[in-house]
Amino acid sequence: MNEYTPTPTAPAGPPAPTITTVEPHTHASVSESEAAQMMGWLKQDLAQGRISPEQAQKAFDQLQATEEQRAPDTRTDEQKLLDKQFPPAKESDYVIRYGEPGQEPTMTPELKQFDTTARAWMSGAGLPRELGNTLVNTISNVAQHTKAMTPDQLESYGLVEFAKLEKAYGPALEDKLRAAGRMVEDLDAKQPGLKNLLRSKGIGDSAIVASILIQHARIYHARKGR
Repeated sequence: MNEYTPTPTAPAGPPAPTITTVEPHTHASVSESEAAQMMGWLKQDLAQGRISPEQAQKAFDQLQATEEQRAPDTRTDEQKLLDKQFPPAKESDYVIRYGEPGQEPTMTPELKQFDTTARAWMSGAGLPRELGNTLVNTISNVAQHTKAMTPDQLESYGLVEFAKLEKAYGPALEDKLRAAGRMVEDLDAKQPGLKNLLRSKGIGDSAIVASILIQHARIYHARKGR
C-alpha cells in the first residue's frame, strides 16, 4: 500500500433545428458553450444530409471552428451521454490554488511546470471542472497532512486508508484499482510524473484520492470504448 498506484477505477434531447447559416456576428455574441452546441448541431445536420458541405463549412468558418471541432462526431450514444453528464473541462478551466488562503505565492519555474502538467493530467482524463478542482484540493490537503510523517507513520496511514477502501468497495476493490491504474498509466505515458506524484508522501494511499480516481476511471474507459 505504501507504493500504491491507483489502477484507475470513481439524454438524447429533442431534435436539433437545422442550421444552414450563421450570421457574421454570431461568434462574438454567443458563449463558448453555445458555440460548441451549435457546432454539434452542424455536424448532425451535415451527417444526416440536411445541409450541404459548403453550408457547413461557411457556418464553421463564421464560428471560427478549429479543424478538431469540424471533425465528424464519431462518439457512440453512450459516450455522448457520458460527455453530457460529466462534461470534460479544458486545462484552463481548473482552479488550482497555491499557498495559504489570502497569500500570493511566487510562481517559480517548478511550480509553473507542475501547474501545466497537473492541468494536462486532469484534462487528459476528461475530468469535469468541479471534480478536477476537488481532486487537486484533496491532493494538496493530503500532502500537508503527511509531509512530516516518518516512513513508519506513512505505512500505518496507508493501511488505515486501504481499510477504508475495502469497506467502501468490498470484493470489487481489486478490479476497480486495476482499472484506475490503467487510467493513470495512460495519463503518465502522455505526461510523465503522475505515478511518482501518487507514490509520494502517501498521496496515492489516500482513500479519497483513490476513490475519485476509481470512480472517474469507469467514465474514462467507457469514453475510450473499453
